[in-house]
Amino acid sequence: MRRSVYYFTMSLDGYIADATGSVDWLAGAPNSDYGYKDFYQTVGSILLGRATYQHMLQMGDFFPYPDRDVTVFSSNEHLKRAGERVQILSEDPALHLARLQLGSADDGLIWIGGGGTLAGSLFAAGLIDELRVFVQPIVLGGGTPSLMGAAGTKGAARALELTLCKEWPAGIVELRYDVPKRWRSDV
Repeated sequence: MRRSVYYFTMSLDGYIADATGSVDWLAGAPNSDYGYKDFYQTVGSILLGRATYQHMLQMGDFFPYPDRDVTVFSSNEHLKRAGERVQILSEDPALHLARLQLGSADDGLIWIGGGGTLAGSLFAAGLIDELRVFVQPIVLGGGTPSLMGAAGTKGAARALELTLCKEWPAGIVELRYDVPKRWRSDV
């Protein structure tokens, strides 16, 4: 079985983009990738929502994942493909992810790369195995909610198991949680 990971950065108040949709507030320390390179080496597939993908396309000709299988979920199957390994699908993301998870662990992690709506729906469906959250020391006061506030997560309460809490340079905190498939009886 392949594991799915929602790996993302959010503000302290739980937003992944500000009120204008910008992520210009993301900052870090020079010469620190916060473990991203090591994480990326474990990834075999990446799932993206339409808005996140279009934001990437607007950044120019550079596409950050040319060497990975990328699935973009959109009803507009005529979106520009940023590379040979990009597919645009209009099917239910939960069905697609469930199929991917049946693959071999040797095929790599399945990275839920964004955004909050996609991650929220997959979390509500019980298909996310792990959360890797990087908390930026900033309060935005509004914007695009992370999974925690995304529409579609109502009734999707789950007890999480903390597996890592690490402080990085510039005050960024990494939190890792396993998402058990069933509630523990002692919670």
